[in-house]
Amino acid sequence: MRGEGPARKYDRAKRAAQAYVHDRVENTGATAVSYAVAAGLFAAAGIFLISALLVGATAAFRWIELRYGLFYAFVALGGQLTIIAILCVALAIYRLKRPAKRIVPLASRLRVAISDPPSVDDLSPATAVASLSSSRARKRNEGVQKYALILAATLAGWAIMRRGQAHTAALDANDPG
Repeated sequence: MRGEGPARKYDRAKRAAQAYVHDRVENTGATAVSYAVAAGLFAAAGIFLISALLVGATAAFRWIELRYGLFYAFVALGGQLTIIAILCVALAIYRLKRPAKRIVPLASRLRVAISDPPSVDDLSPATAVASLSSSRARKRNEGVQKYALILAATLAGWAIMRRGQAHTAALDANDPG
């Protein structure tokens, strides 16, 4: 059983090379997607920042003109747009700073493929490795999405609560009795 033929070693080396190429292509695609998402988020942050500056300038003008009143809403809107811009920038930086997946070098794969005896998983090693790595990435993305949803729900609840308090305070101020 020790003497494998050259055809068998060639086949194993070919599969190792295919697995390596598959990993490199997948890694390059993931990097391209990360840069595209980051560029879009930076663009969104720029738009929100410009909007925040315009709304803030309008609100400050009106507030100075009228001193107090409805125009606190403009300030709140400007603050919200600024927070959205900061969140977009933070998410874009996170996407760019995320470490790349470790890929086993081709030389190491070829050395193992040629020297080691065949294993039980010898039928399709590239498929097994690819399915494991994609399931890990999927679990990590689900966790990030879960935290983003919690943050969005918390901010929405806080905004609704503040609006209700402002409405109640306005009703109490207008109540003559």
